[in-house]
Amino acid sequence: MIEQILNKLLSSFRKWGLFQNQRIKTFAVLFVLGIGLSLAIASCAPSNSADTSTQKAQAPKLTVLKMGHQKGMALLNIIKAQGSLEKRLQPLGISVTWNEFSSTAPLLDGMGAGAIVFGGGGGTGSVFAQAGDKPFVRVAAGTGSTRGSAILVQENSPIKTLTDLKGKKVAFAKGSGQHYIIVRALEKVGLKFSDIQPLYLTPAEALPAFERGDIDAWLIWDPYTAEAERKLRTRLLADNSAVFGDQAALESPSFYYAAPDFVRDHPDVLKVILQELEKAGTWSRENYKDSAKLLSKLYKIDLKTMETVEERGGKREVLPVTDEVLSGLQRMADTFYELKIIPKKIDVKDKNYNWIPDQKW
Repeated sequence: MIEQILNKLLSSFRKWGLFQNQRIKTFAVLFVLGIGLSLAIASCAPSNSADTSTQKAQAPKLTVLKMGHQKGMALLNIIKAQGSLEKRLQPLGISVTWNEFSSTAPLLDGMGAGAIVFGGGGGTGSVFAQAGDKPFVRVAAGTGSTRGSAILVQENSPIKTLTDLKGKKVAFAKGSGQHYIIVRALEKVGLKFSDIQPLYLTPAEALPAFERGDIDAWLIWDPYTAEAERKLRTRLLADNSAVFGDQAALESPSFYYAAPDFVRDHPDVLKVILQELEKAGTWSRENYKDSAKLLSKLYKIDLKTMETVEERGGKREVLPVTDEVLSGLQRMADTFYELKIIPKKIDVKDKNYNWIPDQKW
């Protein structure tokens, strides 16, 4: 092949009469030799496509899927209890482990530390995590109850309205959806975040403090809300619907999160998780009493409490991350930045923090 190309070049040079001049003849011969050498080297080297395929780094094989969950993210707890994810992944040689967290902030901390690769929680936690440059990706949005998040006070408390919270000790989990709800609730009645004494407590820490009367108001989410309403002498001061109105679902959204390398290396497994969550959402919505039985055992909460939670569970859809959902989250982030609750302004639509597939899983 190379010899044919060189012969054609030499014939062309003769035809054009280039060999009549000695200097041009020398140049032409050297040129042809150079072409021949280049072609010879190229024929010995591997092609670009072969080089790319052989040198492309292979994604590490996934053998253990590390999942995170918390009370309040019902669909994750349902697939955990039903074992549906394990059944889907077993043929692929993938086992599943579960790690429980008290709220979204520690869950995302655990993701950053490599303890889990997938979990779910309120959108507020992701605002704090993004402002802290922590690694995570929002992979789906969740819709649920707009009545499950609440501001509770003792039944005999002198606090009658949101205005009465001024100067009071108010407990909630830092980085949770309740953190944002209290900011907006105070704003609704002309108060500032600095007008209250915030106490950053997990549900487990806040419960005994609330019972002792050490805190004046407690912001919590289902199933803790329903449990407190049933077992303690409480009064509902406001819920997320009262604070946000018909925009409650968009102003305090929940999300499903995944580690960046998991999204990059195992999108097929990620889609399986989301499919199972979607199935769990449909099942729990259509069979809320059965869902309540399942979750009451898992949470170790009485059945009547869980029936209340499941009955007001909402649509429980699992949706792709959209601009509409992120717009609500951006308002949350901007509010926290203005109040200096987070150290810097962030763009929640940053593509590094959101996974938007070509088509729904």
